[in-house]
Amino acid sequence: MKQHHWRLAVAAAFVLAAAPALAQTKAALTGEDLAAVLTGAGLQADVIEDARTRAPVATAQAGPVQFWVRALDCAGAPKACSTLMFFANFELGREAAAADYKAVNAFNDRQVFGRAYLLPAKNLVGVDYVMELDGGVSPAHISANIARWIDVIDAFIAHFSSDEAGA
Repeated sequence: MKQHHWRLAVAAAFVLAAAPALAQTKAALTGEDLAAVLTGAGLQADVIEDARTRAPVATAQAGPVQFWVRALDCAGAPKACSTLMFFANFELGREAAAADYKAVNAFNDRQVFGRAYLLPAKNLVGVDYVMELDGGVSPAHISANIARWIDVIDAFIAHFSSDEAGA
């Protein structure tokens, strides 16, 4: 019987020790939260509300690259959103060509994180990255995903530039 009490004591200690960590997880971010995590990652960011949905939308700067974060799957007031879609668009400076489609497909074939795309009507090429918060994630997880997004941008630029150059 004493062994049973010891197991209960260990289980209770584990639950109590985990409680603060669980309290720090986030299953959704408000616009204020979104601004805080982006600036906390060392990025310049401004957050506005989407005129139609009232969901947060951030514009941010990572070095010379401007990108956006659109918050999706939102509820409540203020809106708190469980999905973040990061995306950056780049001007082609010309009409999209077959080589651009090949470069986008090659990036998507090799890249685990992020997806490249073309917007031929606007002569743009871009890359996006989705972060899910459902179930709750730690601040460290959010920070790691923001850092991964910056890596995705860098990988996309390097890949697309080399494919454009004929490499």
